[in-house]
Amino acid sequence: MFIIPKKAISILIFIISSLILRAQPVDFNGQGAGWVTANNSGGFGLQTGVRYIPQLLFKISVKENYSFDAEFSADSYLNYSILPDTDNIFDAKASLYRFWLRFAGERFEIRAGLQKINFGSASMLRPLMWFDRIDPRDPLKLTKGVYGILGKYYFKNNTNIWLWMLYGNKDTKGWEVIPTRLTRPEFGGRMQFPVPKGELALSYHNRIAEFPDDWQPPVSGNRYFPENRFGFDFKLDLGVGLWFEGSVTHQKQDELPPFTRAVTIGVDYTFGIGNGLNITAEHLVINASDKLFSNWERLSFTGIALGIPLSVITRASTIVFYDWKNKGFYRFANLSFTFDNLAFNIIGFWNPESFRIFNYTSGPNMFAGAGGQFMVVYNY
Repeated sequence: MFIIPKKAISILIFIISSLILRAQPVDFNGQGAGWVTANNSGGFGLQTGVRYIPQLLFKISVKENYSFDAEFSADSYLNYSILPDTDNIFDAKASLYRFWLRFAGERFEIRAGLQKINFGSASMLRPLMWFDRIDPRDPLKLTKGVYGILGKYYFKNNTNIWLWMLYGNKDTKGWEVIPTRLTRPEFGGRMQFPVPKGELALSYHNRIAEFPDDWQPPVSGNRYFPENRFGFDFKLDLGVGLWFEGSVTHQKQDELPPFTRAVTIGVDYTFGIGNGLNITAEHLVINASDKLFSNWERLSFTGIALGIPLSVITRASTIVFYDWKNKGFYRFANLSFTFDNLAFNIIGFWNPESFRIFNYTSGPNMFAGAGGQFMVVYNY
C-alpha cells in the first residue's frame, strides 16, 4: 500500500500556506521557559533546562463569511540531569509542535495538519483523553499534536458535530499502550447536544493497533488488531458544576482483555472565601475484563484540586491524587506570579517513587519522590 509520508504532508501544507500568506500580515508569537528541578528519588537529583516554542500565525478573510488561518510552531528544549548512582544525562530535541491550515465559515471549520484534538467534560482524570496527554499539573499545559483532518459543523441550536481522520501517527497517544498501524487511517466523530443546564455528547473512534517490530511478538493472535472506542459525557451547571465522562474500548486480540472501561465523575464549586476558592474533585475507575460488565483488573484514582487568587498577580493552587489500589498519594502545589509577559512558578511535590499516573516521559522522571521546581515563563 502506498504511504504518504508525514513530511510530504507538512511540506504541502507549508507550500499552500506560503502562497496564501503573500502580502498578508503575520503574527509571530512564542513562549520561552527555563526551570530548575530538585528531588530525592533514590538520592539527590537535579535537573536544569530551557524550552522555546516559536509560533507563527496568520488569518485572512475570503469573501464575507469565510476565512483561512494557520499555525506553525516548533518545540525545542534541552536539559541536563544530575542523577544519583548513574551517569549524568544531557537531552536536547527540536520537533514540530503545531502545523495546520484551517478553512472556516459561519457554521463550519475544517482543519488539516499537526494539531491538538481534545474534548470531554473532565478536567484532571479524563477517560476521553484519546489524542492528547495534558498533565493538569503542568503550568505550560503542553501536549504533542496528532496528524489528521478535523471537521466541525455548528447548528443553530448549539448542537455540533465533529468528524476526524488521523494518519501517520507512529507514537502512542492518550491512554494508548500499543501504537497504531501506520498503513491504515484512524477515524471517528463526536456529537454534542445542548440539554437543560448543560451539554451532553457521544464520541466514537476506530483504529488498527499493531505491536511494534522490536516488541516480543504475541504468542497467539495477530500482531495487529482492530480497536473501537465509545465515549459518553455530560456536564451540568446546577449552581454546583457536575459532570460525568466515560469510555469503553473494545479490542480484538487473544492476549489482551477485550474490554476496558473508564468512568469519571466530577464536581466543582467556587466558595466566597478570599478572592474565590475553587475546589474541583474527580474520581476515576478503570476496569479491564473479558466481558463488558465483568471485572478482571481494577484501578481507581481520586483527584482534588484547589485554587485561589491571592492578588491580581498571585495565585496559589494544589492538586492531590490518591491511587486506591497501590495506596499512594501524589501531591503538587504551585505558587504562581503572573505579569504582562512574564510568569514565575514555585512548585513543590511529594509523589511515590514509582509513577502510575501521567508518566509519559521516556527519560528520568524528576517528579518521582519529593522535591521542588522553580520555573520562569516568558510569553510574547
